[in-house]
Amino acid sequence: MFFRCSHILWILILCEAVSGDNVMKAVNSETTFSPVSGSVYPGTTSITWKHRDNAGVVVKVIEWEREDDSTAIPNSKFRSHASLDKRTGELTLRSLQLTHTGVYTLDINSKEQRKQFTLTVIEPSRKPYIKKECVLGDVPKCSLSCDDDGPSESTVIWKNSAGETLYRRDRNTRILTVTKSSDPENSYTCTLKSAVNEETSDPMYERDLFDVDSIAQSNIAIIIATVIAVVLLLILFIWCLLRRCL
Repeated sequence: MFFRCSHILWILILCEAVSGDNVMKAVNSETTFSPVSGSVYPGTTSITWKHRDNAGVVVKVIEWEREDDSTAIPNSKFRSHASLDKRTGELTLRSLQLTHTGVYTLDINSKEQRKQFTLTVIEPSRKPYIKKECVLGDVPKCSLSCDDDGPSESTVIWKNSAGETLYRRDRNTRILTVTKSSDPENSYTCTLKSAVNEETSDPMYERDLFDVDSIAQSNIAIIIATVIAVVLLLILFIWCLLRRCL
C-alpha cells in the first residue's frame, strides 16, 4: 500500500513539473506568459526567462537583476520582441516570428519554476482569390481554384451565396467544379481557415462565370495564339532549309 501511494505521488510530482500552457499564435501577433500567482514576491532578486527551440538549443530571452535594476535581452532574435513586467514576472512577446516557436521556462532567484509554456507560431491564412477555367458544351461548367500565393496549410471551405457548404478539404485540394444554374446571381466563395485565423475571398458570380461572349473570346484568343506559334515555327523551319541549301 505504501509503495502504491508513493508511486502515485511521484507521478503527480512529475506531471506538475511539466505542466503549463500550450499556445498557438500567428506571425506578427503577440502573447503573454504569466508565472504562477505569488511566485514573484517583494524579495525577488532576479527573473530570467529562457527559450528552448525544437532543436533543443536553450537561450536567455530576457533577464532582470534587482541589484542594479537592470534588464537585458541577451539573444538577438528576441530584441525588439520581448518585454518583462518586473512586478508580476510576465513575459510579453510582440511581432512574433516562426523562430519564436519553442518552450519557455522561468527562473526566479536562479531557481527554475515548474510551469512551462509551449508556443507554436504559424503563418496565418491570407485572403484568397478565385481563378476560373470554364468550358462550353451541352452542360457548361467551370473549375474554380482557390489561391492565396502563400503556404498551403489551411483548410479550404467552399460556399454558395445561400451560405451552404459545398466542399471542405484540408490543404492542397482547392478546386471546385460547378455547373450553370438558372440564377445568374448565384455566387461562390472560398475560405482558407488555419489554426489562428480564416480569410474569405470575394464572391465569384455565375453571371461572370458563364458569360458566353467572354468564354468565346477567350477561346478565340487561344486559337489565334496557337496559329501564330505554328506559323512562326513553319517560317523558322523554311529558313533553316534555305540556309542548308545555300
